[in-house]
Amino acid sequence: MDLLNQTLNSFSGQISDLSISLNTDIFEANLVNLILLGGGIFYLGSNALSASLSERQQKILGAIQESEERLQEAVARLAESEKQLEQAQIVIASIKTDAEETAKKSKKYDFNGWKGRN
Repeated sequence: MDLLNQTLNSFSGQISDLSISLNTDIFEANLVNLILLGGGIFYLGSNALSASLSERQQKILGAIQESEERLQEAVARLAESEKQLEQAQIVIASIKTDAEETAKKSKKYDFNGWKGRN
C-alpha cells in the first residue's frame, strides 16, 4: 500500500510540474475523446475486418474452383455428346442408304415378283 501511495504522489507531482490540468471545455474534451475512440475502433476493427475479408476471399476462391470443376465436367460431357451425335449421324446415313436401296429394288419388282414399268 505504501508503494501505491508513493507512486500516486510521484505521478501527481509530475502532473503539477507539467501544468496538466482538467479541461472543462466540453467541446474540446469531446474532440479528444472522439479521436481516441475512433483510433481504438480502427485498431480493434481492422483485425476483425481483416479476418472477415480473408474469410470472404477464401469463400470466393472456393466458389471459383468449384465453378472451374463444373466447367471441366460440362466440357467433357459436351465432347461425349458430340461423339454420340457423330455416331448417330453415321447410323442415320447407313439407314438412309439402305432405305434408298430397298426403295430402288421395290420399284423394279412389284410384290408378286414381276418387273414394274420403267
